[in-house]
This record gives sequence, C-alpha cells and structure tokens, in this order.
Amino acid sequence: IMERRITLVEDITKKRAPFKDMAAVYLLAPTDDSVNRLIADYGENVLYGKAAYVYFLGRIPEKQLEKIRNCKRLGKRLKALSEANVDFLAKESRAFTFDMKKSFSDVYVRKGRSRIEAKMAEKLLSVCSTLNELPHIRYAKDSATADSLAKTFHAKMEQFVRNNETFWYHGDPNNNDRERATLLILDRKDDCLSPLMHDFTYQAMVNDLLSIDDEKITLVTESASAADDVGAYDDEDEDGEGSAELETNKQAKDILLNENDHVWVELRGKHIAEVISTLSDRCREMVNSDTSGFTNKEKGKTMSLSQMASALKALPEYREVMAKLSQHMQIAHQCMDKFQNGGLLDLSELEQTLATGVTEDGKKPGITEMVEKVTEELKKTKSVTARLRLLLILIISQGGIKSTDKDALWQAASVGEEEQKVLDNIQNHLDVPVFKAGDEGSAAFKALFGRKVSSSGDYDADSEFANSRYVPPLKHILEEAIQHRLSFDDYPSVAPMPEMHGTGSGSAHSARKRPDGSARRGGATSRWQRAVPAEKTKEESYQGGRLIVFVVGGMCFSELRVARDVMAKESKEIIAGSSAFLKPKQFIDLIRRL
Repeated sequence: IMERRITLVEDITKKRAPFKDMAAVYLLAPTDDSVNRLIADYGENVLYGKAAYVYFLGRIPEKQLEKIRNCKRLGKRLKALSEANVDFLAKESRAFTFDMKKSFSDVYVRKGRSRIEAKMAEKLLSVCSTLNELPHIRYAKDSATADSLAKTFHAKMEQFVRNNETFWYHGDPNNNDRERATLLILDRKDDCLSPLMHDFTYQAMVNDLLSIDDEKITLVTESASAADDVGAYDDEDEDGEGSAELETNKQAKDILLNENDHVWVELRGKHIAEVISTLSDRCREMVNSDTSGFTNKEKGKTMSLSQMASALKALPEYREVMAKLSQHMQIAHQCMDKFQNGGLLDLSELEQTLATGVTEDGKKPGITEMVEKVTEELKKTKSVTARLRLLLILIISQGGIKSTDKDALWQAASVGEEEQKVLDNIQNHLDVPVFKAGDEGSAAFKALFGRKVSSSGDYDADSEFANSRYVPPLKHILEEAIQHRLSFDDYPSVAPMPEMHGTGSGSAHSARKRPDGSARRGGATSRWQRAVPAEKTKEESYQGGRLIVFVVGGMCFSELRVARDVMAKESKEIIAGSSAFLKPKQFIDLIRRL
C-alpha cells in the first residue's frame, strides 16, 4: 500500500492524532458504530484534510446514509462513497468466515434471529457477487434457521440482480463456460459432535491444543548465545491464557499460519504422523545435501526433531527454507507433547468408539461397558473442560444417556453449576437430549445421528489412520450433493432446479453402507500407522459449477478438511464458509453463554 501513497494505517476505534494536511481513506463495516465514529472525525475538531474517501464493506442502510448526508464538514470533503461488497474474511483460498461468533446466541435463543439472518444474508450476497455466482439455493429441511436464511438470501440476491444490470454470473447465456453454482445452507445444531471430537490432522491439532490467536501463533526460540535446541512454545494454560514470561536467552516471534505459508497449506490437512514424517524427511534431505562436512558424522543415524532443527540453523544457503521447516518442526513437536502428556491416544480410541459404534477391531461394545469406560476416563482427567467435553461426546453420540447412569457420570465429571449450564443449554436450545426418552431395551451401542443420517454418516472406511475412523457427516452430504444424489426431501431448494441436481425421497442416504468390520491393525501403535497407502495429490482441475456450503452457527476445522478432501477426490470446486470457524473450547463456551 506504500506504492499507492498510503503512509499510515489506523484503527478507527482507537484514539488517533490529527493529520490535517492528509486525505483519509476509510474502509468500514456498515454499522451504526462505524458511521458514528466516521462522523466524529469531522466534528468541531476535524482530524484530516480536504478529502475523504469512504468505502463500506457491505451495503449501507439508508438511515446511516442519512447521517452522512447531514454531516456538513464531511460532506464538503467527501470525494468517494461506495460499497465494496467484501464484508467477509477469505481465510483460505476456498474458505470464508463472517467472524460472527457472537451471533451464536442470537441464532439459537431466537431473540434477534431475524436481524442476524438478514446480516448473514447480506454477507452471503457479498460472497456470491464477488464470485460472480447466482446460485441455486438448497437448505437443511429440519432446520428453521437454514430455511429462513435460504429464503432471506434468495430475496436479497434477486433484488441485487434486478438493481445491477451489469452483473454477470457463471451459467448465464453469455458466460456458460461453467454451470451455475449451488449454495447449500446447513445448521450447526444438526451436528454438535464434530466440533468436540479430537482430530489429529495438523490444522485441527494446532487450533485445539496450542495457543493460537486467529492465525497468529507465537514461537519462542533460542537466542544466538543459547544452546542449540528446538525451542519452546507459548502454550495455553487451563484458563486459555498464554504465559507472558520468557527466559532471558529466548526470543518470541509471531508466525502467521495462512495461505502465504506454503508448508502450512501443504500439510494442514494431513495427519500429524504424516506431518512429522514429511518434515523429518525434508530436514534429512537438506542436512545430507550440505557439503561442508559438518553433518557427516550424523549421516546414517536417526536424528531427533531437536537435532534436526539445530542442524538446519547451521545451513545458511537454505536460510529461508530452513526457517520455515524449523518453525513447523517446533509446532509439530509441541502438538505431540500435548498429545502424549494429555493421554490423547487412549482417549481418542474411546471417542472413536463412542462416535462410530465400533472399536478399532470392528467389535460393537455394549452401552454398559462404554459408560463404565467413560466414567473411569472422567475420574482420571484433571481438566474441567476436558471432562465436560468427553461427557458431551458420550451424550451426543448416544442420543442421550439413561437416567440411571447420571449420578456416576456427573460425579466422575465433577459437574458444577457452569457445566450444568452447558448441559441444560445444549438440550433446551440445540435440541440435543441429555437423557433418553425411555429404556430402549437394547444393549447394542447406538451410532451417531441414527435418526437423521444413515449409519455411514460417521464411519470412514477410507481413513488412512486407525484413530481417525470418525468422519464428520458433512463429508457424505458434500459427496451426495456433488454426485447429484442429495435428497430434495431432506435438502429442498428454494426455487426449482434441474433434475440432475438431486433425487427423491431417501435415496441419498442409502448410497453407502457401513463395512461389516474394521480393517485396522490391532494394538495401540497401529492407531498411528497407515491403514491404506496414501494417494498422490491430484492437480487442481475442477468440473461443472461450484458447490458453496455454508454452516450457520460455526464450522470446525475437521469439516474444513473434509471439504478440501472431497474437492480433491471429486474434482469439483467446493467453497466452505460459516458464521465462524470454531475450536472445541470455543464451541463449549458459546453453548454456555446461550
């Protein structure tokens, strides 16, 4: 922006020094607060010079325009007033968020649902107009929120097209190089399990286990005078706050994990075991390619992560690459520390069995046996949040627990007032039963979402790793939508669509059946071994119209991953979006605040 003669970037919400010899360019959200602050800059003490250029991220309401018209000092300086239609955050090349975590309570408590839905519809309009899409609109039938949002967006999109004669979209008569997109609107409360499950892919682990602020993570590295070591990490404590004190010989450095980090983009969707293997192989290649002779004594030996990071620091000819690899080695190392110290290997197997209904050996345990195992795990878990998380996984995956099991489970989980609030809210506002309606008279263990999704909705027969049997139901919904097999009975469209885009009653959910058994190897270590060979990465080549999937209430990182996986497998462009991207702790906190 310096090349465009922008010399200073400031936050309008903070106190700023006047620059009366400079013009001002404003990029604002179309809110009352932003407009009030804009007008305040041109009160009795005008902050800036003779020109003001004002751009709003989205459509500005008439009442706010009227405020601007009535500000004479601003009016005589106003050189531009425009709507940019970019009021969303493109966090990945094919993933966007509205960063609206606070809307969670408005959506599910329904105090301000219509207002929030109108705001989301405006933002969806920005996304689609930016992509030059006039999408077919489908939504989850059982969700009143998805239904209402779909129809609100449809009305706004039609109005936008009528008012913008120059707008073109993919699939119109003059731009038929690709078909029209489909927008699929889903509801978070239809799957409250996926955001709580431990996922051992890189991006999900970093966001779950480490202290990361949006996409910024702080690495603590050794100073030049310190001993060679892999470094430390600014971890999150029990209250979610990072440690502020550093040793005198260490330095903190902020790292951005985003699209500009090519190593992150390549590895974020891979299992942590594969991430470590890939990083280790590349480090060895770099060390072994060095001609200085200093590493010769290490050749042929197995090097630890710490030794590899130290060796990389001594290779100046690969400084940029080594810095990036070293950073990711530190992050992966800390993920594994959290994994091992937290006993997540055994916990993950318990979670996988709860969610899928089968063990890694393909056996179907009884409900009594699993409740006993959960009770024992709760007793030895120290973290309050971790105990509540496991209890929620049990309740959600089984459609509630028997009332006779409550006392033992509540005591083992040390359920207090705050934890009880979460359990009450998830039942009252997210329609998740905490207790079964009655004794179902069956010892068979119930799989996730038996009442809404087929038994294949939670079991991934193609998973490369045995501790990743569970797959978010979103994966199968996306596959059915891309293959034009998604049921119109369950996911109707706002307006008629071409017949090839869907099917009639029930056929979408009968396409896949659960395998009779598990192909996983026995033993704890097998949970980190490949079950099937990894496929080679396909070149990006997409066919047909885009599929845009939007989840009201938040999307978790495992769902972002499966969207990328389905896109690569089916060669169909998928753009995933949500009101917010959620970490497990954030999801629990949002439920608590309902």
